[in-house]
Amino acid sequence: MSMDLPRIEVLDPSNAPSLTGPSNNDAAIVFYSDKSSLTKIAPFTQSYFDLDAQFGESLQLLVQDNTRVLIAPLGSLRSDVDDVRRFKDAAFAAGQRALKAGIRKPWISFADPPTDTRLGWLHQNDQDEYVHFAEVTLLGLLEAAYEPIDAREHAERVGKPLPVFDQLTLSVGLASAEQTTLIERVVAIETGRRVAKDIGSPDPERMCPGRIVDYLNTVFKDDSSVKMTVIDDVDAIQRAYPLAHAVTRASLKVPRHHPRFVHFEYQSPDQSKVKENLYFVGKGVTYDTGGADIKCSGHMRGMSRDKCGAAAVAGFIKTLSMLKPESVNVHAGLALVRNSVGSDSYVSDEVIYSRNGTRVLVGNTDAEGRMVMTDLLCEFKERAVAHLASSEPSAKAPHFLFTVATLTGHALRAYDGYAIAMDNGFARKHKMSQRIHDAGHVLADPFEISTFRREDIEVVQPGRACEDVVQANDKASTMTNRGHQYPAGFMLIASGLDKHTLGDAQPLGYTHLDVAGSAETMSAVGWSLTRTTGSPVPALAGAFLL
Repeated sequence: MSMDLPRIEVLDPSNAPSLTGPSNNDAAIVFYSDKSSLTKIAPFTQSYFDLDAQFGESLQLLVQDNTRVLIAPLGSLRSDVDDVRRFKDAAFAAGQRALKAGIRKPWISFADPPTDTRLGWLHQNDQDEYVHFAEVTLLGLLEAAYEPIDAREHAERVGKPLPVFDQLTLSVGLASAEQTTLIERVVAIETGRRVAKDIGSPDPERMCPGRIVDYLNTVFKDDSSVKMTVIDDVDAIQRAYPLAHAVTRASLKVPRHHPRFVHFEYQSPDQSKVKENLYFVGKGVTYDTGGADIKCSGHMRGMSRDKCGAAAVAGFIKTLSMLKPESVNVHAGLALVRNSVGSDSYVSDEVIYSRNGTRVLVGNTDAEGRMVMTDLLCEFKERAVAHLASSEPSAKAPHFLFTVATLTGHALRAYDGYAIAMDNGFARKHKMSQRIHDAGHVLADPFEISTFRREDIEVVQPGRACEDVVQANDKASTMTNRGHQYPAGFMLIASGLDKHTLGDAQPLGYTHLDVAGSAETMSAVGWSLTRTTGSPVPALAGAFLL
């Protein structure tokens, strides 16, 4: 079950071992963009170029003087559409090939490392496009070596160890302090990303609500920097989170499917240095049948992944606990429920009171994600307002709330495999989506920026005197105009956040992150399920922790 990372060390190129000479490493991996640069770091490759005009254009394992050398082309780095994912993709492919070759302690080098490169992708125009290429390369190699928790448990059960790296040695020009910082960041981000994938990837029974809590208890058992609290009493959940309780009603006859709400709290060790107070809500639907509006024609497949929003929030909290920043206070909540179908399913046309006292007209039981998150969002709104009124030093810092969810098919239709960020007025004033976009971009966890508009409020307005807001229509999000934007309008109203806009006395920032496109890869092997990615852990770490 262990997810221990390999030992990582960083060497200055001048102190690195000879490419083909004796060392503590069992192979070399050389990354390059311009294949002509390969001969500078590996002179023996000239003979290959002399014999083959296409040499160096693909991943290739060479043997020279009894030493294995894996050459890994990056492709172009300087066109208008290039970004640091060139390093991530090449490292992932090289990592998979190295493990298959039995390589366990590779030395990683760059024949032509990128110099100052600004291609105009970033809102912060003074930032180098490839500022984190070394971290991204290591994260790509670590991703190649990751196996889900259920695979690790099976390997342990049958006594067949899975192939992993024992050591990664990176050769890159950095000062000693920068080398230490790089390793700390990579270890923290990858540990958080693995927590997210451990929760998000397994089947709905291995990671049902109670077993997710068991896993989190293990992950955070020795972590004194984060306080974790679990609510497992169904009556207490009904009182505090009535919309989520409605979603989970049909699951209550099966004890192992009972809901759990998990709270995390991190306080900066120096409250006088806090620059912002952050609140994250994660959607953790451990299986989504669609409820009474059942998913049919095969659309239920893969719905064990509907917990990846909560999984990512949990992973981000683990990364946070390792980096221990002074500039933020963070509260997070995971809504862990199962949207089952049964005799007690909630149904369309029901009117349910939210925690905020708002009357919600249910339009589609398959729009359960916004129901699951809204009351937690309301609770964090209440905490933020109370904190604003307190005399604590950090109360003067702005407060920002986030929902993180694999929420809509429309996100996939609109932006394919990219995560989406969208702000209310106060968050937009503070350029929150831009921050997440830029941080994700340089860490190979890219976002698109969407916009919250008046239509997203107007479409959920009540049509009768017996409701205050309409949860959804009767169509799939992919068949609904602004299908990934209007759920944020619903959550604003149903949580009461619409009373804390940019022009109000107590403005609160709200950013909705729809990660339906980025939480999984866009393709699978054969008829299998896709890989989970751990997104947006790197982007959130880059935006708030680094």
